[in-house]
Amino acid sequence: LDPNSGQVSLVPLMYDPQLASDTEIGGIPNYLGPMLVSPTGLEAVIPSLQSNIGHGVWNTGIAFRPDTHVRAIASFLTLVPGVAERPAERKQFDSRGLTMAGTFSQFGDFIYLAMRGSRAIERYDVLTQNQAGVVLDVGYAPDGIALAGNILAVDATLSRELVLFDVGNHEGDFLEVARAQTVESEPLNPITLLGKQLFNDSFDDRLSLDGYMACAHCHLEGDTDNQVWDFTDRGEGLRNTISLIGRAGMGDGPLHWSANFDELQDFELDIRDFFGGDGLVPVGTPIVGDTPLETDLAGASDALDALAVYMAEFATAPTSPHLSEDDVLTPEQAAGKALFESTETECMSCHIGDRFTDSGWESPGVPLVHDVGTITAASGQRLGAALLGIDTPTLRGLWSSAPYLHDGSAHTLEDVLVAKNANDLHGKTSQLSPTELAQLIAYLLTL
Repeated sequence: LDPNSGQVSLVPLMYDPQLASDTEIGGIPNYLGPMLVSPTGLEAVIPSLQSNIGHGVWNTGIAFRPDTHVRAIASFLTLVPGVAERPAERKQFDSRGLTMAGTFSQFGDFIYLAMRGSRAIERYDVLTQNQAGVVLDVGYAPDGIALAGNILAVDATLSRELVLFDVGNHEGDFLEVARAQTVESEPLNPITLLGKQLFNDSFDDRLSLDGYMACAHCHLEGDTDNQVWDFTDRGEGLRNTISLIGRAGMGDGPLHWSANFDELQDFELDIRDFFGGDGLVPVGTPIVGDTPLETDLAGASDALDALAVYMAEFATAPTSPHLSEDDVLTPEQAAGKALFESTETECMSCHIGDRFTDSGWESPGVPLVHDVGTITAASGQRLGAALLGIDTPTLRGLWSSAPYLHDGSAHTLEDVLVAKNANDLHGKTSQLSPTELAQLIAYLLTL
């Protein structure tokens, strides 16, 4: 932003096209943290993670490993004379999944970066472009950091602690000097707090191999990363990340676009098979069945049950900014609601009730799914077998969940209703006029 003229310009962070190796991955910077401006005023750093969305069996012929999905990064920008990324200097951190926050040292020669899932603080030497020290296990979800003289303060959010370190020794040592509680009374019950800690953690060997993967690294605060992932190696296909917010765990029926999970505890299989973790179910506990629908993991582990309890807490969908404060629809939105509820469009044949979904089971183990004409070769399979249809997603939160459809191939709601629905398999919309389409979209954005 130019404060003199008011002109705003976008500064892109480059998509990295490289194939994954043991030390780096390709992908796009996502979940950008606060911009850190150097004391020199000449450069800035953006902490984030890098989502390797170009990888996978369908995209590259190479399956994911636990260390090739996401990686903690810091992106460097020149500020003077103009703002631009220096992509060759982007730093990727081994065994770290999400850089959440950071701070420059007094003279701008070091950066201290909080690695949220891996419970670590990294010190990076800006001049030599080398790591220059680390402290591990500072507490759950460190996502705030500040430096005063030689004292580094770290907010270990989910440990409810402020941790102070003396970092005056630039040889790499961090000396812990104090810990202070940040809350007088814990607002969450113990089970929910444990579940939230597990959801956000990648340091625990039970959850992840080498500190990369946490549930929150794709679902920060339970939301979606708005990315499309290639899950072909999971027996699935291209899958658009679904937000957990408003679903109340299993409140909208089976989980995922292909309805391949029937309990929240099925994420134990993801943790073991794709995160590289040892699993939350104790070693030796019998697990019946080879697929998520054959397993029954509820009660097999207190920690896994706590994770499920936390995910079920996401019961309230966010209020749409397209809806007025008094919840009264505009004439355009009201006309769209009438179209949505009409037999002319048949939207409500699948998107029914206050959850706007008919997701459920036709019989035990057999989900109610629909082929709405969006399945392609890239859509892959369901549990390693044919993908016959898609689980009906809720429409709540459409205003913030683009891209749309199971493969993210629709960038706008107009794409969903027109370009991706030429044969009227996804509701009858081909007869709608441009005005009616605009009305229907205006209503959908209020949900």
